[in-house]
Amino acid sequence: MNPSLKQVVRMLAMVPYLQSNQGIPLVELAREFKIRPAQAQRELEMMMLTGWGEFHGELIDFDVTALEEDGVVHIRDAEFMSRPLRVSRSEAAALMVALRTLRQSAAGDQAQIIDSALAKLAEAAGTDVDTSVDVLLPEVDPAVQSAVAEALASKRQLHMVYANDTRDEQSERTVDPHRAFTQDGHRYLSAWCHKVEADRLFRVDRIVAANVLDAPVTTDAASRTRLEDLFPRGKDLPTVVVDVAPEAEWMVEQYRMEVLSEHPDGSLRARMSGSDVSWLRRIVMRAGGRVRVVEPADFAAEVRGSARAALAAYDGDVREQGA
Repeated sequence: MNPSLKQVVRMLAMVPYLQSNQGIPLVELAREFKIRPAQAQRELEMMMLTGWGEFHGELIDFDVTALEEDGVVHIRDAEFMSRPLRVSRSEAAALMVALRTLRQSAAGDQAQIIDSALAKLAEAAGTDVDTSVDVLLPEVDPAVQSAVAEALASKRQLHMVYANDTRDEQSERTVDPHRAFTQDGHRYLSAWCHKVEADRLFRVDRIVAANVLDAPVTTDAASRTRLEDLFPRGKDLPTVVVDVAPEAEWMVEQYRMEVLSEHPDGSLRARMSGSDVSWLRRIVMRAGGRVRVVEPADFAAEVRGSARAALAAYDGDVREQGA
């Protein structure tokens, strides 16, 4: 295992360890993970730049005064990761397929980063990067792909020529790019179109030409679109009622949730809808206890059963089943 991968694995294990050993001396932490105290402190400083968001309370934090003056470690705002990360072979394979999908639409520095991640993941899983799984997406002009990536990264407007297959015509338009994503085998660009003054989805493989403008975007992606609103809702969309903890309130903005009431402790009761029941179950379980199902009762029982099975498999009580 190369040094950088070893460091990532060590830091992933260090977070839950510190949560269970608050106030541990830095020298003892270094001894536990078989590194020098100076290196342990550098890695703690690196952790302060990581988390599930980008604002205060969303990034891992430490009591800097206690660390610098007393040499002891107190970790904060890391409840989202209470166990060390371990990846099974099947999980590694799924991640590699996802990365290969992303690689098909990457350009420039993005492609190099993905290639590096693929190599490290393959090494950790004991497999080969050149897996027999091929991920094929519609071909996209590399110049278009680079322009889209640059516009997103620099938050500048994009001028493009777009082909509409249903009307067999091309149109020119200027857009504020918000997000690029892959869905059902196609690469999409979610953007605010200045021509029609509305949010629109564009198939990237149908962009004939594109160039990045000097003008900055004039609309905010976070306030205009949500990941779950990029595609229309079905008429029989399943819903569940959940209680959302204060530290997971961001999920109300990110997913389809209708707030029903607020509790004195700052938590929310909301009705959450999704594409199917299995998707809803995954979202609830992914929240790690910060989202609790209230109703229906049978769905709550199903989530509890799935969570117990997952924890048992994690702890080695249940062997991973083959496909």
